[in-house]
Amino acid sequence: MELLGRVEFTRPGTGRELAHLVARRQDLDPSCSVRAAWVAQRRRDEVMGVLTAAPPVGWIGSIKSLGLEHRSWVAQQVVEMEALSVAPEAGGCRLGHRLIETAVAHYASLGYQLMLGTFTTSTMFLVPYYQRAGFTVLGPGEGIAMFDPLGMILHRPSAPHVIQMWKPLQPDITVMDTHMPDGAPIRLLTGVLVPPADVPEAIRRDDGSLTLKGGRGSRTFDARTAAMMQRMYRTPVTEDEVQAGMAEALQYGMEPIIAAKLRKTSGRSLPDILGASRRAGATVGR
Repeated sequence: MELLGRVEFTRPGTGRELAHLVARRQDLDPSCSVRAAWVAQRRRDEVMGVLTAAPPVGWIGSIKSLGLEHRSWVAQQVVEMEALSVAPEAGGCRLGHRLIETAVAHYASLGYQLMLGTFTTSTMFLVPYYQRAGFTVLGPGEGIAMFDPLGMILHRPSAPHVIQMWKPLQPDITVMDTHMPDGAPIRLLTGVLVPPADVPEAIRRDDGSLTLKGGRGSRTFDARTAAMMQRMYRTPVTEDEVQAGMAEALQYGMEPIIAAKLRKTSGRSLPDILGASRRAGATVGR
């Protein structure tokens, strides 16, 4: 059976092969534990439609300014519809849209915030199709930018012939028109990356001190330290600034973005602030 590629596959025939693998419940090559696939069948072994989705680990892994924990956190909130194919004889039955709705409900129930997808300029007829499915379809070559609560902008670039799209899975996602530090305009998605539920509760005191309460107890910082922490989290950093101190941050086991903010706020290096790194000493000792 020939399938119509709603999202283009890497080579002809991949859609048909993938559909039958899923229909027979064979294991796909998992990039993560939350890869999922749905198949619509009219009769046994007669596949009418297939959709596969997983977090975009290739893109997330390419963001070198993120530490491993940070990448894992992003991968728990953004998913990509990798492939959607519907048999020609199933056209007009909303089968593709129903597969999308099923996938959206599944990932929304897991707490995911955003679904991404791509197709190419050779299939521009898909623009209204995906718009009717609730996606915001961007222009050819237009990238997607997401605000990170740690103060970074995570940018997903696009090739000139590629069309990206996104669909909110939760109600709190908004779009904000703003500018990059160099003045370039940017349309920013906010509310996509939500802080983990186990983030410590912050309590400000009248004397300016700050108490953080979490699962491991509580810790109080004096007013001077609390003010510096507040300035640090409000200080924006660029990807170049994060990259410049990447090796130093890894020596201290610190999230690269936090390390960049700390350096920029204080005007000092991590060794000046924290003293010699134990990891660095262990390396030298070998």
